[in-house]
Amino acid sequence: MDGETIRLMVVACGAVLAGLLGALIAGAFNSQNTQATIEAARVAAETQREADREVEHDRWLRDRRLEAYVDFVNEVRDLDTYIHDLATGLSNDHAGLVQSAKQLNGLQVRLLAPADVSGAASEVMAGIQGLIRALTAKEMAGAIDDPSFNAASELLIEKIAKLERLASQDLGVVRGGPTEAGMTTV
Repeated sequence: MDGETIRLMVVACGAVLAGLLGALIAGAFNSQNTQATIEAARVAAETQREADREVEHDRWLRDRRLEAYVDFVNEVRDLDTYIHDLATGLSNDHAGLVQSAKQLNGLQVRLLAPADVSGAASEVMAGIQGLIRALTAKEMAGAIDDPSFNAASELLIEKIAKLERLASQDLGVVRGGPTEAGMTTV
């Protein structure tokens, strides 16, 4: 072997070693980058899963609140109609009134609603009790038209309207008027 051949072999071995060393260094960096990318993807997926869970919970809670509000207001309206039927003589079933009043249950509203809506539901229940007391006083007095019964009835209507307004606001629905940011006008 002459000097030229040895020099070519050394250069070729150097080139092969440089290539191998470059591949090892690039592989190490790529491995680190791949691990970082996989970790970032895992964190992003976990964050997205948590966000989806929160959105789903908020949707579930809104649906339960809507159901509780509708059921409670419907029960109150039915009871109000029952009381007015008794007051006008369309019904004589006082035992049914007692049963219907016992069945009025605002527990779901109190458990699921924010404090202002829960308070309004309690006011409505107090309004129902006031209307029943006014009915009893009207019947005991034998009055055909009793101003205290009419006042209790009007007060109950106001309390129901307040409850409906607060429940609508809680659900993100505003009735009439200009649309506020994030609110839907019905």
